[in-house]
Amino acid sequence: MSRRRWAAAAAGAVLGLAASGCTTLDNAIAKVPWFTTMSQQVVVRPFEGGALANGAQRMPPPGSVPVTGLEDSLDILTDLKNVVNPVPRTEASLQRGELLYDTYCIVCHGPAGHSDGTVVPKFVPPPDITQPTTQQRSDGYIYAMIRQGRGIMPKYGDKIRSPWDRWSVVNYVRKLQGMP
Repeated sequence: MSRRRWAAAAAGAVLGLAASGCTTLDNAIAKVPWFTTMSQQVVVRPFEGGALANGAQRMPPPGSVPVTGLEDSLDILTDLKNVVNPVPRTEASLQRGELLYDTYCIVCHGPAGHSDGTVVPKFVPPPDITQPTTQQRSDGYIYAMIRQGRGIMPKYGDKIRSPWDRWSVVNYVRKLQGMP
């Protein structure tokens, strides 16, 4: 086979693959057990169903400077009992907290907070957030964990950017714990 024919055949194969799209490949990869969680995750569609409702704020443009300054640093190892949750546990706050929990937390902590999320078999299990040890933590401690992370828990302050939203997640965690 001449180089010219080989190049034409290769170009034809590449064009054929490009024209066929990625769905077949995506479906094949989704059958691999450790990739299935990516195809079975909660989908967040901005601007559908009131994703910005209930007081949630639009995010500022990247690189913009806040007019009120930066958030205070929270030292998670200190006593955070004096940090008061400014968001009341209203139905709107709990709904927003549940949406964010289902988006960011459920994969590790599970739907009811019992450390039975979809990624737990592949990683070190997180603590059960319904246990008395976690129930005794202050709202400020849980807020700081969400914002800054600790140990194997990554920080989510860069993902859940609005303090109101983080406090709503704290409210929802308290609901999972059965607290009034």
